[in-house]
Amino acid sequence: MFGKNGTCARLLGIAAVVAFAAPVSAVTVPFTEDFSVNASGWLNATSAPLTWNATGGPDGGSYVSSTLGSLSGNGTIQFRANDSANASGDAFVGNWITSGVSVISAEVFHDAPQAITFFFRFAGAGAMVGFPASGPVAPNTWTTISVVISPGTLTPAGGSFATTMAAISNLQIGVSVPVELESVPFTYGVDKVTIVPEPATAGMLAGGLTLMAIGGRRRAARR
Repeated sequence: MFGKNGTCARLLGIAAVVAFAAPVSAVTVPFTEDFSVNASGWLNATSAPLTWNATGGPDGGSYVSSTLGSLSGNGTIQFRANDSANASGDAFVGNWITSGVSVISAEVFHDAPQAITFFFRFAGAGAMVGFPASGPVAPNTWTTISVVISPGTLTPAGGSFATTMAAISNLQIGVSVPVELESVPFTYGVDKVTIVPEPATAGMLAGGLTLMAIGGRRRAARR
């Protein structure tokens, strides 16, 4: 059915489709880290491994925890997914802007004696930006925190949105505590760290997969 030139043209066309469909960064989206078998390479702020817990998570299953004492003011990073540690298989590493990531969320827990605040922070390309999570998190209960990834939700932390989010190498989750709880090593837990694409990107991906499936069925029907 295909001559030499036809075969080459077909292969070139396939290559073009693959190139168009391939991600421009290493970010995996959508993605959820649920720490099902271990800490997935996540560390705390001192680069110490997190504690993996087989049970007790928000769904009764596994999660990771940290007991690093926290400082008041700017807060302390309790959980880090570093490119250098291949955390989560580098699913969070790369260009979040072109990958269309719109929301990051996580399930968090702590046993401090009063409500505290969690936040997300990102580092990359020699810069850093932060995003405050939802309001104060009550103790001893799993709580969903989330933030929309946009310049409007950004808290300045030494870098610009465009520069940092285009080259993420370190995803961080931290806590801010009042001065009276400073340096006390409470237990902090995290599970189900999730990133999702913005709706337009998700729709395009779904539409592309549908068209590929339809095309495959049509080719099969002609054989």
